[in-house]
Amino acid sequence: MYIGEILAKNFYDVKPEDSVLYVVDRMNELHVPQLPVIDSNDYLGLVSKNDLLTAHDNTRPINSILTSLKFVYLYEYQHIYDALQYMSTNNLTVLAVLDKENSYIGVVTQEDLLNAVNNNMGNTRNGAIIVLEVGQKDLSFSHIAHIVEAENIRLLSMSVHEIPESTKLEVTIKVDKQHIDGLVASLWRFDYIVKATFNDGSRDTDIKERYDILMNYLNL
Repeated sequence: MYIGEILAKNFYDVKPEDSVLYVVDRMNELHVPQLPVIDSNDYLGLVSKNDLLTAHDNTRPINSILTSLKFVYLYEYQHIYDALQYMSTNNLTVLAVLDKENSYIGVVTQEDLLNAVNNNMGNTRNGAIIVLEVGQKDLSFSHIAHIVEAENIRLLSMSVHEIPESTKLEVTIKVDKQHIDGLVASLWRFDYIVKATFNDGSRDTDIKERYDILMNYLNL
């Protein structure tokens, strides 16, 4: 999904000649601590509420009290994961978006981005979440996908997290079914460590115990 697909519908930009009071009021109205400053279609940068609250005269235009603006932005054709990383790194609530001609076209907000990432990861669909522990040299996305599909279950998303000070990886997968005892058993059978499952319809959190019960039942 591209950034240009999730532009905010409200107008978040202000002008350099707008007063400090107007811009702060606009931030309060939109519940954001930053706003993009636009001159025609030219993006000048982000102004923050902290910068404006230090002004001694809130009737003055913002361009008369600010010597520089935070010049951060992304392009509409970049991926939403780029926006997620950029906003996290720069501690942003809104992110200015430009087109190929470097003209300002809008912003992406934290809320819109969170909804887009959630949808992109398949979290809007019902299903279970499985957390695996895998050695860094043993990770095979295709093998995990094959095990899931062999159980007639659809893999919705898969993400990887490096475990600090370890050679292990934590792999989180989302599938489209909640009854996953057979899938959990298959993962154990192929030597995958199933650390946890969520939304699988079971109150039992001891994954290994559930596996042992299942194996005894199947007499394997």
